[in-house]
Amino acid sequence: MSWPIRARMMMLTTLVTLVLSVIAAWLFLDHQHRDETDQRLRHVYGASLEMVHRFAHRAPPPLIDVEGVAATQLVHPAGRVVSATEQVRGQPRMATFVPSRRPVAMDRQLCDVPGFPGRCMIVVAMWVPAAGGDLIAYSALPDPPWYGSKARLAQLVAAVAIGLAVVALGTTYLVGRSLRPVEAMTAELAEITETDFAHRVPVPAHQDEIRYLATIVNRTLELLEAAVRRERSFTADASHDLRSPITGARLRLEEALMDPGAVDWPNMAKDLLGDVERQQAIAEDILTLARLDADRPAQHQRTDLAELVRTELQHRAPGRVPIHSDLRPGVVVTCEPLLISRLLTNLLNNAQRHAATSVTVAVRAEDGTGVLVVYDDGTGIAPEHRELVFERFARLPESRALDPRGTGLGLPICREIARAHQGSLTIEDPGQGTCLVLRMPRVD
Repeated sequence: MSWPIRARMMMLTTLVTLVLSVIAAWLFLDHQHRDETDQRLRHVYGASLEMVHRFAHRAPPPLIDVEGVAATQLVHPAGRVVSATEQVRGQPRMATFVPSRRPVAMDRQLCDVPGFPGRCMIVVAMWVPAAGGDLIAYSALPDPPWYGSKARLAQLVAAVAIGLAVVALGTTYLVGRSLRPVEAMTAELAEITETDFAHRVPVPAHQDEIRYLATIVNRTLELLEAAVRRERSFTADASHDLRSPITGARLRLEEALMDPGAVDWPNMAKDLLGDVERQQAIAEDILTLARLDADRPAQHQRTDLAELVRTELQHRAPGRVPIHSDLRPGVVVTCEPLLISRLLTNLLNNAQRHAATSVTVAVRAEDGTGVLVVYDDGTGIAPEHRELVFERFARLPESRALDPRGTGLGLPICREIARAHQGSLTIEDPGQGTCLVLRMPRVD
């Protein structure tokens, strides 16, 4: 059974309060019982001293009257009752313990005392130097009950009950008031659907944990909305880029089927192959991004970044412009070599398309960071477009003119690869041309 937080907190605080109240009440009653016992013991000792003063060197009468105690007996050391009060007249001696001569008195708590069946009594024994021989004076008062009195016990029970009611109601109110912002957040979150992420939860005014929770929830909703918006844009752009070559191929085929004899089929096949290659390139780039977005298990290994770049350059076919290198050894990073090679290939392809005369690749270390730089001396990218080119399917007019069959996913894939390695890929200002800089954590 699932209990609401209000009920659980109310039950917990009430139970704790009950336990503490019972302990406090027990300590209070025990203290009161001890005080009452000491007070009655003083009365009994006082009555025994009165016997000493009244019958010192005198012969006591058979019936005596003593105030302040329930019963008193004067008993011969042999056990014979010499005198007694009316309550225990004709009863055997109340106690059998005998005090020593020094001290001359002692006390006990006894139950089922003669004359008081079923009750416990405080009994004090004291020597009395009477005429004809010493006697033992036994005086008794009832032992007070542990709860003191019924009226006091009833007051304590009423106080504990009132305290428990106040704690239960107060806890319910305070917890309910504390949970109101959470209930408001829950109601707002319930309005969010898979097509509407614009809702935000209300942020309480108080600086507490719930305000922090509301802030984190709103930040998460903003990230989620941005991710969904980016995913929808990505899907729309991918659909558009895939539709263009498919539509072109279909139109060419429809035109060819209308007059098959007038069609140059080799050229037709060449055009269709170009469309298929563009579709394949887009599909491969989309799959690469999907793998990077899926946070697949990394297969990182320690790699000398300069050696990796050198190997890639050695196996690379000559391009439109030459590639110069400045590779400093000893720049060791933890990476997945295949992904870094894919990143370098994309950057080099992009640089060779836009370069005027040459491309430069450099590897160096900067403050515990491995740095890979790809620079071309082309027209460069305007500062306001340096983040735009990292958006998926975003292509500048210059890029479309130089590479009409491009997918617009090369640089976005490179940035995702950098992020997968806890690194960054940015465009820095070289003064002329374009300078893309990859930074990754370096290991010793």
